Amino acid sequence: MYKLYTIKYFILCLAFSSFGNLASGQIVPEILKFKKLAAIIAKTDDTTRVFNFFASWCMPCIKELPEFEGLAQEKKHEKVKIIYVSLDFINSYQESLIPLMNKLALTQKVYLLNESDPNKWINEIDKNWSGAIPATLIVNHQKKRYKFIPDSISKSTLKKYLP
Repeated sequence: MYKLYTIKYFILCLAFSSFGNLASGQIVPEILKFKKLAAIIAKTDDTTRVFNFFASWCMPCIKELPEFEGLAQEKKHEKVKIIYVSLDFINSYQESLIPLMNKLALTQKVYLLNESDPNKWINEIDKNWSGAIPATLIVNHQKKRYKFIPDSISKSTLKKYLP
């Protein structure tokens, strides 16, 4: 009987702690594996997707995030989606990534890639990518567009690759 109450108490605490984060209005990332990210990258509709690979510990990454946010606002009525892919460590993202997301008030979807071995998926993004960040992938399969930029990018340069 004691075990049953302990389990119920644990579930109740977990539910309230999750509700507390949502109630406070915190922006939180969706955690996913590469297989799911690959499916998002492979979508074949007429939307151009801009994937920004970054981490909260990468200063050049943080510096360019407002550029992507500005672009997202400019393109909000067009078929362009900005998608952030965080490469933060899964065991510390609550202390680093979530505060950054909230400080910058990111408005676009943020995924946290939960993969321990980047060598297993980096070449799937681009065969010439070393894994260095920031990096940006622009994809529109319907229009046969694919551009990988393995470096920082400004909003004005990014716009050159968009419809």
